[in-house]
Amino acid sequence: MKKLATVFIFALGWGGSAWSQSAPGLSAFPSEMRPPKQLGVVKIASSAPLLLLGSFETDYSSLLVDPKEIIPTQIYRDSAILAPLGPKAKNGVIAIELKNKKTLLKLADVLDHFEVPADQRQLRVLVNKQLVNADRFLADLQWIMKIEVITQDKTVPSRLSWDENEQFLNIVTHAKGRQGH
Repeated sequence: MKKLATVFIFALGWGGSAWSQSAPGLSAFPSEMRPPKQLGVVKIASSAPLLLLGSFETDYSSLLVDPKEIIPTQIYRDSAILAPLGPKAKNGVIAIELKNKKTLLKLADVLDHFEVPADQRQLRVLVNKQLVNADRFLADLQWIMKIEVITQDKTVPSRLSWDENEQFLNIVTHAKGRQGH
C-alpha cells in the first residue's frame, strides 16, 4: 500500500511538472510563481565633483557649455576648503573658468528667456530627457534649442517617477551638445 501511495504521489507531481513545462508562464504549483518585474526610480546620485565657476556651484550634467571652453584651474580633494561646502563636496571640488568669458544663465533666467509659464516652472527639469539638478543649472543660451513639457515613456524600465502621468520640463539642446546633451 505504501508503494502504491508513493507511486501515486510521484505520478501526480511529475504530471503537474510536465504540464507546467508544456505551458510556459503557467505553474502547476502556486509556490513556483515568479515575482513581478521590478521597476526602478532614477535619482540624481552622482559621483561627479562639484564645479565652482566664480561664485556659482554646478556639476557636469547641469552645465550647458562647450566642454572645450572649460579650463580647470584648481582641484580640491581632501582640503580645508571642502569643509564649508558640506556633503555636496564629498566627491571633490574643481574650480573652473571658461576660455571665452560669456554670460551663463541660471535656470530661472533661461525659463524667462523662453517664456515658460509660471504653472510649469515647478516641474522637475531634464536636459535631453536626463534628470539634472535644477539648483546647479547653468547654461549658455546658444546650446538650448527649445524647452518642452513631456511625460515619461511608460515602457522604460528605469523610471523618473512612479507617477506615470508626471510632467517634466525638458530642455532640448542642439546637436552640437555633449554627453547626450
